[in-house]
Amino acid sequence: MNENISVDEVMRITHKSREFIINAIENGSFPGSFTKTKNGTRCVHIPRKAFEEYMNHFYRKTSDELIIALVDELTRKKA
Repeated sequence: MNENISVDEVMRITHKSREFIINAIENGSFPGSFTKTKNGTRCVHIPRKAFEEYMNHFYRKTSDELIIALVDELTRKKA
């Protein structure tokens, strides 16, 4: 298995754009990931294990139940 995960694969998993992912890496949001420039080309390194740990422990996708509860609460307050 490849030690790194590609930006394309991260895009498919997170449903985020390439720019979003690279910006997240550069601002430190993806632990263990980094970019470096080699011969004028930016290379992105995302260790698969660090990304999987991030997704399993820190990344929480908003659940449908939470969205429904928030809409219900906002509707109730408005009425």
